[in-house]
Amino acid sequence: MLKTGYLGRRELFALVFAVLLANVFLTLPQQMVMHGGAAAWMIPFVSAMICMIVWAVCAPALVMHPGENMLSLAERCLGRIGAGIAVLMICLFLMAEAASTFRLFTEMVITTVLPRSPISFIAIPFLLSVLYYAYTGIEGLTRVSSLFLLLFLFGLVSLLALNSNWMNVEYLFPFWGTGPLRVISGGWQFSGAFLNVLLLAVFGSLLRNPADAVRIGYWSTGATAVVYAVMVLSFTLIFPPEASMRAPFPLYQLGRLIYIGQFIQRLEAAFVFIWVALALIKVGTLVFVISYLIAWFCRMPVYRPVVFSVGTILYALAFVPESWPEVNMWNTNILMKVGWTVAWFIPMAILWMARWKDGKGEDRDAHRNAS
Repeated sequence: MLKTGYLGRRELFALVFAVLLANVFLTLPQQMVMHGGAAAWMIPFVSAMICMIVWAVCAPALVMHPGENMLSLAERCLGRIGAGIAVLMICLFLMAEAASTFRLFTEMVITTVLPRSPISFIAIPFLLSVLYYAYTGIEGLTRVSSLFLLLFLFGLVSLLALNSNWMNVEYLFPFWGTGPLRVISGGWQFSGAFLNVLLLAVFGSLLRNPADAVRIGYWSTGATAVVYAVMVLSFTLIFPPEASMRAPFPLYQLGRLIYIGQFIQRLEAAFVFIWVALALIKVGTLVFVISYLIAWFCRMPVYRPVVFSVGTILYALAFVPESWPEVNMWNTNILMKVGWTVAWFIPMAILWMARWKDGKGEDRDAHRNAS
């Protein structure tokens, strides 16, 4: 295992929650409305149920092996080659996810806040900030997340409260939106947005008490589902589904819509800091995780020499799509549909295999002692 320090449970929870929270500031609410219509707010709860079942299956393996994480267990169960293949699949997906988030964020800033600025004016400073935080490691990322988490939540609550005068309950009908089957399939598809299972499977061993990782998994999943559902519900109450599908950056639209009297209006600039900070935490965490996995596979004692190479590849991949609609298409039609295989299926398979091997070994020892 690479040399890292211990983490506090509050700090790790803040990091995991902030990474998941960043999705609501991009295109996730729009994608959910396109899939579920007026019932899009139900989709996060279906996704959370799936992830909680998965976590109930794989979390005990972390408790049974204190000090070990998914990587060491994968090497024990699958061998060096099998573990390397699993790590490669995870790195490829996380790189695509980081590149997509990087490009979506820069396009959002260019489209909404700084329309006259060249994209490199936004992308290069953002990349340098991402590399700095990835270089500081998980300790720095967790501390920044825990420092600003309450501010992020306060900003979301304020955004919804200031738009309460625009809400219309009639927009929630028909109640089942595009239908119960679409809601359930959407829950399965969007479960790939819950990266907390993967993050805790890799870094849960850094907690002094392995049982804390189990609690963080359940709490982060439940809290994220509530935030996703409330944000999508509020978005649907303000914009009917037909209009919601045409709003690429929902929370920015809500910020522009604020109008209370003649004095409180057009406050979207006040929320830009929150968008920047969350995007920075998410992309910085993904770059760090990729560097960590590569360093582990190459048996390097530290991950930092890999960070700048990963950042260069990230910058190049982010600008492979020619336009924002192409980025959004790749994100919706590919990453969201296959994300669950990496976000929770691979960790679940590895940790369940570790539990199964331990149980098989205990049965063999019991049989030997009996004979």
